Amino acid sequence: MGRVKEQMINEMENSHLTNQMADSGYQYEEWLQSKEFAEYLNGELDSTRPRYSEHDISSATRYASEHITIDPSEVGKKVYDMLFSEKVEEYLTCVSYS
Repeated sequence: MGRVKEQMINEMENSHLTNQMADSGYQYEEWLQSKEFAEYLNGELDSTRPRYSEHDISSATRYASEHITIDPSEVGKKVYDMLFSEKVEEYLTCVSYS
């Protein structure tokens, strides 16, 4: 009789643990679908983006226009815009590391 009782107690404990784990999994899945999770994720992503002041941006555009020596008509608008963007990024990268 002792073994049967022990087995029943173990089954009840295992059942309880299984229910708790299932409940935790369900709660986790619910959280993944929630507005709070989306806000949390957006906050985490936003915290990884570099922040620049208006002064940094205006200095970067000034830097870009001063350091591109090719006339836009020589290379075309698309290439010139790409060069300009690269120079802005170059300046902002230097600012963020200093």
